[in-house]
Amino acid sequence: MLTSLKKSYLAPAFVCLLASALAPTLAQARNTKLMLPVSEAVSQRAVQQALGSDLSIIFGSAVPDGTTLMSQEIFARGEARPNYQSKVTDDVVVCKMALQNALLDLIKQARNSGANAVVGIVSFYDHLVEMNSTTQYECHAGMTRGVVDLKAKLAKTDRVYSSYGGTTPRLMPPASGYADINDVQQVPFLDQRGREVYQLWLTRTGPRAFVVAEDGFLWQSWGTPPDPNLPRDPALRALQNCYNHGARNCQLYAVDNTVVYHPSAAAGQLQQSTAPAGRAQQGE
Repeated sequence: MLTSLKKSYLAPAFVCLLASALAPTLAQARNTKLMLPVSEAVSQRAVQQALGSDLSIIFGSAVPDGTTLMSQEIFARGEARPNYQSKVTDDVVVCKMALQNALLDLIKQARNSGANAVVGIVSFYDHLVEMNSTTQYECHAGMTRGVVDLKAKLAKTDRVYSSYGGTTPRLMPPASGYADINDVQQVPFLDQRGREVYQLWLTRTGPRAFVVAEDGFLWQSWGTPPDPNLPRDPALRALQNCYNHGARNCQLYAVDNTVVYHPSAAAGQLQQSTAPAGRAQQGE
């Protein structure tokens, strides 16, 4: 009888002890996948300073014309840890730091190899699955760190993809061949008002960029930023404003005189006529 009583008391205690031992392990095993805009990390001061005025970085697997590849593939892993003392624990903030560290690694490899461009940059988490986008990157966040894996190629380019005014690097994907820059009817997701905004954007002087989103939102940027705290690059500026307004899947449509948009299968199924009224007219 005494033995059975001891067992009945010990069993719950053992279960509690086992649960408490497993709890940290389960928490640390969190692996949250995030798809985040490239623009916010690329515009950080550390990345801009590392790029200088002589080095280009181009996201997306397409390699622009006028580019000579110097390597097959290079890899970089960026990690960042939450700072619980300063309460910097937000996954998005940690991931942005991780991407910055990965980009700085790529830039270091480029400079050590004498390259003036890092092209074909895609996300490549754990070297398993490639995520190809000109505007987004993939980050995996857990309790102890955020991780960004990138794959790219080093290159020499004889065209200016990285700067305007000779000072500030630019986000300039290569031409996609999707449509002619002046073909207003081919711009996706826009209603009639949005097409009128695009027609007006075509009259703007460069540098300029036009961003569209799957919910009908758009943003146009050109020239010098109205706020000196904003990125000088109109493509980065337009993408940032698009995401800051909560638009869905912001994408560069055109930069300067080049259409750079690549339609996705999911986007192709959306009806352009569903763009919310009044949602389209946004810009500087």
